[in-house]
Amino acid sequence: MKVTLNWLKQYVDFNGSPEDLADRLTMLGPEVEEIRKLAGDFEGVVVAQVITRDRHPNADKLSVCRVHDGQGERQIVCGAQNFQAGDKIPLVLPGATLPGPPGEKPFTIKVGKIRGVESHGMMCSGRELGLSEDHAGLYLLPPDAVIGQPLAEHLGRVAGDVLYDLEITPNRPDLNSVIGIAREVAAQSGGQIRLPQVTLPAAAPGLPRAADLVEVRIDAPDLCPRYTARVICGVKVGPSPAWLKSALEKVGLRSINNVVDVTNYVMLETGQPLHAFDYRLIARNAAGKPTIVVRRAQPGEAFTTLDGQSHQLAPDTLLIADEEKGIALAGVMGGLNSEINDRTEDVLIESAYFAPTGIRRTSKTLGLRTDASYRFERGADPGNTDWASQRCVQLLLETGGGQLADGVVDAYPEPIPTRRITLRHHQVNALLGIVLEPAQVEYYLSQLGLRIVGRKATPVDANLAPEPVTVQIPTFRVDLKRETDLIEEVARLYGVDKIPATPPRGAIGSHPFDAVFDQHAEVRRLLVGLGLHEAQGQTLVSEAAARPFSPNLVPLQKPLSSDMNVLRPSLLPGLLDSLRHNLNRKNERVALFEIGRVFLPGQTQPAESLRLAIALTGPRQPEFWAGDDREARFDAYDLKGLLEEFLEKLGLRGVAWVRSQEVSSVFLESASLALGGKVPLGQFGQLLPALARQYDLRDPVLLAELDLNQLLVRRTATRTFKPLPAFPSIRRDLAMIVGETVTHDAVLETIRSAKPQYLERIDLFDVFRGKTVPAGHKSVAYAFTYRHAERTLTDAEVNATHERVAGQLVANLPAQVRG
Repeated sequence: MKVTLNWLKQYVDFNGSPEDLADRLTMLGPEVEEIRKLAGDFEGVVVAQVITRDRHPNADKLSVCRVHDGQGERQIVCGAQNFQAGDKIPLVLPGATLPGPPGEKPFTIKVGKIRGVESHGMMCSGRELGLSEDHAGLYLLPPDAVIGQPLAEHLGRVAGDVLYDLEITPNRPDLNSVIGIAREVAAQSGGQIRLPQVTLPAAAPGLPRAADLVEVRIDAPDLCPRYTARVICGVKVGPSPAWLKSALEKVGLRSINNVVDVTNYVMLETGQPLHAFDYRLIARNAAGKPTIVVRRAQPGEAFTTLDGQSHQLAPDTLLIADEEKGIALAGVMGGLNSEINDRTEDVLIESAYFAPTGIRRTSKTLGLRTDASYRFERGADPGNTDWASQRCVQLLLETGGGQLADGVVDAYPEPIPTRRITLRHHQVNALLGIVLEPAQVEYYLSQLGLRIVGRKATPVDANLAPEPVTVQIPTFRVDLKRETDLIEEVARLYGVDKIPATPPRGAIGSHPFDAVFDQHAEVRRLLVGLGLHEAQGQTLVSEAAARPFSPNLVPLQKPLSSDMNVLRPSLLPGLLDSLRHNLNRKNERVALFEIGRVFLPGQTQPAESLRLAIALTGPRQPEFWAGDDREARFDAYDLKGLLEEFLEKLGLRGVAWVRSQEVSSVFLESASLALGGKVPLGQFGQLLPALARQYDLRDPVLLAELDLNQLLVRRTATRTFKPLPAFPSIRRDLAMIVGETVTHDAVLETIRSAKPQYLERIDLFDVFRGKTVPAGHKSVAYAFTYRHAERTLTDAEVNATHERVAGQLVANLPAQVRG
């Protein structure tokens, strides 16, 4: 559900910042997935007129223009070719900031020189303003645009608008509307919601009543309990006014015409989907009256929807039909044979309530997902059907003219009764663990539109208010079914964050929440997700096992045995024992981790440190997954990749990997990890074969040991999410010869220093040493993936960026590009 701040403010007052509103909404239930400042703000963008256009002295494709911005003339250098002197265009003044495309930073306009000529601002294309996808030329304004007027004012936009993208849970269909969201904001803030005033004009003299113009027959009341129809005659179908078009475009809907746009607008506003039929295309019954029949489809009945697709309907599909044919898939999509077109003059407005199960079945069976089906599947409001119809008619008369037939045809054979729930005030406090006065509880309920319609005359206690009370549930709250649901509503408005955390009744002692435990649990979850199994080793180990890992040990004064005579200085001896234990039991592929404390000598007592250790050995892939890679074993790159993925998921970035040039007492080859190259985090490497043989380990053994306290303290990165790309990527490969000592990190750093535009990712896919490569060198090959967030890149754009990257590599590494 997408909604703008200014649209919400039409129904409820809110004086906080957009971020404050997002926090409030999230605490109330609907999660705010994204807050985006709309490109339609246009701060610092004005209507200007081109006075002169001359050729740039130093560039054939550029023009030097004199432009009047309402305050005076200024010089602008421009590369567009679709304008001439006298045209009116959007002008961004120096100092103004335009929002960049999604995923990119905004950019600020500055006074600068372009090919030696000063430019004092920028004339804009539609894409740069977020008004269209066109970037081939300037966005030309109509001749009547007022010079110097803010562009937002010219377009009828409200500056400073913000778009919220909300994730609505399936149990709250009432929040799939702007009014529903506004109702929540008003309830939380203590304000009042302002619903639109709907006033319909008196019927025109001589115009028949709606009941005389159309008949509605419901043959499937179990799938359609209510159906309303209104008729407007003499409607002029055409483009929507700017305010309506702008409101829809801001939330991602394309404007079609005034009739369709009004139905979409009311659907977003009220949560009630509507449909408009061309009244003249509805077949008549035997008495000569156009008739709407709500029925199940006939076996094998075919129907063509508005998108031109033909569908074979199952017998349980609900169909809106006339006496001759189907004209709409109920609650999903209209039919091609009754759509609004340029010749339409009379319009029938449908507003109905359809059973959620039937719409869900139809949508899934036919593979049709629409905004209407999305709302009907979750449950529309049967009590809102007629009001939404009136609102739609009101806006349609304003935007398309015409005359309204008096009355409404409202087929509602068995009205759905409103629910009533009994609430006990003492149960509210007992369940929430707080003390709320009955008046406060009832105030919260009234803010949500829940009315107290009955209460017990005599209180159960002289100190308490009369209870229980009976609460009437409005039809738009389909999720409220029992007493605990009402108590949850009280908790939401009181503030879940204000309810103190307390141990369960009957718990012994104090049980505060342990943040450290939660962090360790997260580390365990990440490592298990990466395919590792947790091991639990002994704190006491033998001196012989511990000595290779530290020369300084903490001995026990009275050890029970020589196998347990020192405190472990490292987790690795215990993990090596676990590897041997697994291999002795024919578990050849072993990937383990352990979290625990290690001990080193201190001045008065042993110094403790919390560590994380990882051990890998055996086949890289499980036996039945290996395929042609059956003989491949874990190597250092597997462990490095696993560590990189773990650190990324943990939120630790900027880790430097420094390879050791010497063989240690433990590792054949190793590397250390340091945050920012300064804060040591640990090391990893391949175990010495001689040490591996002491543990009866035949395959290469990869080990890592990290300082877990440092990892948790230094994590600073927040996890972010972005939508899947909408436009294709372009790949360019680059093979080059570099010195043997040039590392992958050095290559990446050189590429980053070039600041390549549009570069999405870099992958190393080949390393080669052979006769064709000079001694002391190696050939490396990289794949570069380029992508733009809002359009498809051209080969020319990618080639220019790629050539700049290649030049940087040649100059800085140095490197020799291979043909």
